[in-house]
Amino acid sequence: MRLHWLLPTRKGISVLMYHRVWPGMGDGLTITPEKLKEQWTFLRNEGYHILSLNDFIQIIQGTEMALPKSVLLTFDDGYRNNLTYVYPLLKEFNWTATFLIVANTLNGEATEEVDSVKQQMTPEELLSIDTSVVQFGLHGYHHEDFGKLQLAEMKRVTEQSIQAFQNRGLSFYKVFAYPYGARPKNKAVFGEFKNWMKSIGMEAAFRIGNKVNELPIKDVFEVERIDIKGTDNMEDFKIKLKKGKLKPF
Repeated sequence: MRLHWLLPTRKGISVLMYHRVWPGMGDGLTITPEKLKEQWTFLRNEGYHILSLNDFIQIIQGTEMALPKSVLLTFDDGYRNNLTYVYPLLKEFNWTATFLIVANTLNGEATEEVDSVKQQMTPEELLSIDTSVVQFGLHGYHHEDFGKLQLAEMKRVTEQSIQAFQNRGLSFYKVFAYPYGARPKNKAVFGEFKNWMKSIGMEAAFRIGNKVNELPIKDVFEVERIDIKGTDNMEDFKIKLKKGKLKPF
């Protein structure tokens, strides 16, 4: 038995964090379509309940009860390969997921990537997606490191991100994934930013943390996600799903 299984199992919601999906490539950010389907087939066969973003928000706000084995699927950065490989798979499974979008892709300010794996969806491609299948949230304006920004700058880029979505007429939720999982190290500053997010109607914010979220969630602006890597094998995936992380000590 691997020592990883000695970690305690936490009951609650597992929020899985993915990035890119690409054939023949498995690294820290990229998973193959085949491996993704294998993981999701396991979730389906084991009776996991896949949440929409709206379901998730209702649960953390206490207006809806979480079913056992509830999972939220999230994909960061808005890669075009999510449209190519993830979107059809969601339709096949009759599931829903959340795409966290870097907002400068919505107004043509993003640098166009030469590498096909790293190319992001265009506004037109994002608008073509059925929002009953994929819900959108915020992931910074230029994918800024919020651990290095001053409070005023964090507010500015968040407002700029919201405005970019509104200008494009793209339906979105006021949820935010901290780029790189980075938050202000100064607790007072972070507290001010959380209060400000609440004041503008932000409903949740995601860090990494690699833990299952026990309910009720203590801080909706520090929801933890579990980093699913393309290098994970199926046993790794099963451990992360239930334990949050691989390292037992």
